[in-house]
Amino acid sequence: MFAKSFLMLAALLGASGAVLATPNMYWDHMQSNLSQADCVSRGESLMSAQTTGRISKDADSVRSWTDKTLAVIECIRMGDHMTVMVLVGSDDAATGSKLLDALKKGMQ
Repeated sequence: MFAKSFLMLAALLGASGAVLATPNMYWDHMQSNLSQADCVSRGESLMSAQTTGRISKDADSVRSWTDKTLAVIECIRMGDHMTVMVLVGSDDAATGSKLLDALKKGMQ
């Protein structure tokens, strides 16, 4: 699942104008007590509030992209807990860092 989202992020970086600049990649992970569906729903709400770009989702992840940023929230069930991975790519270091911080804070 993670590999699928990472490949999607890499493909989106290559397909955007970000390929002309040095992209900045940010990622982190955390534990959550949310169900997978609630995790994806929360991620979608956060991305809707934080970006004005396109959003797509499936059962375990949500993705967002604009001409400046790409973001993935992956909700991975591991035994009795959920691991939430947040990945952000941006050609603007300040924008990428700010988006990662907002998504991490919202998913905690």
